[in-house]
Amino acid sequence: MCRLRIFLWRLLGIDYHQILRVQDNVFLKKDKFSELGEGTYDNGALVFRWTQAPLRIGKYCSIANNVRFIVDEGYHTASGITSFPIVNTLFKEEKTLPDGVDKNEFLSAVNQREGITIGHDVWIGMGVHIMPGVTLGNGITIAANSVVTGSTEIPDYSIIAGTPAKVIAMKHDKDVINKLNDIAWWDWDKKTIKSRVKDFYSSGQTKEESIEQFIKKYGK
Repeated sequence: MCRLRIFLWRLLGIDYHQILRVQDNVFLKKDKFSELGEGTYDNGALVFRWTQAPLRIGKYCSIANNVRFIVDEGYHTASGITSFPIVNTLFKEEKTLPDGVDKNEFLSAVNQREGITIGHDVWIGMGVHIMPGVTLGNGITIAANSVVTGSTEIPDYSIIAGTPAKVIAMKHDKDVINKLNDIAWWDWDKKTIKSRVKDFYSSGQTKEESIEQFIKKYGK
């Protein structure tokens, strides 16, 4: 398929390999620096990166279409003088700086926001952008088209929305959240989850009653 694509693009006068070189993004499924937990799925999310900063996503997370993970700042905030990434652009072809210092070693010592860590059972809505330095806990829902920044403090089982995203509601009170985190159903093996599937859904009960029963049945 890849060879066919290259051939067809060549007929159209498009340099396939040049296209790959100028792209700074990769599908989440193919990003070798990302770790996805058991059960987590996405609908075509993209990862934007200029370093090997890690992207860690927990178990049983739901990631909608058009989600963007920007895992590092591309050295735009590395200088207090300018937001322009001088080393990356003006020294693109060089391996060393004028004083002989290795370019990559120099960049590795530069401080910038890097990495994204996401907990378990997180739902990321369509069009969400998650910026470098973000850490999310468990059970969080992010509303569509939100922008989550590294300066945002986000508690477990919250609903967040906006640009920058802020907490607009909590799914449960603190006691329930603690008990759900203690149960940590996402650590059950898949066979166990499947055998207990009905306990995850309300059946003639309110959601509150269903959660109470779930906690009573599986709480430690």
